[in-house]
Amino acid sequence: MTRFSIRPVAGALAACTLSAVTLLTPFALSPAEAHAGAAYYRANLASPLAEPKKEILEGVVWSCAGDSCAGTRSGSRPVIVCGRLAHHIGEVTSFSAAGDALDADEIAACNES
Repeated sequence: MTRFSIRPVAGALAACTLSAVTLLTPFALSPAEAHAGAAYYRANLASPLAEPKKEILEGVVWSCAGDSCAGTRSGSRPVIVCGRLAHHIGEVTSFSAAGDALDADEIAACNES
């Protein structure tokens, strides 16, 4: 009866996996870079936060640090999303959705929410 050991096969597979990880690592995004690319909403706050904060508000995942926040997309109108952020995190000085900024009247409405 012929016997064979799985150890050489496992060792070769591990070596291939390690080589692939080593080659692809320079192209992987850091968590901060991945989050920045996923941000649909961006906001600036009137007062910087004392420490970074993550919140989920009505389905939008917000990451805030200092005086800026970035959030994932939702189905709500931008001024509504801005209002939720202002209510839970603090006064907003600027807000954009997919690069389209709210005007001064919309920012005022956002902060009144």
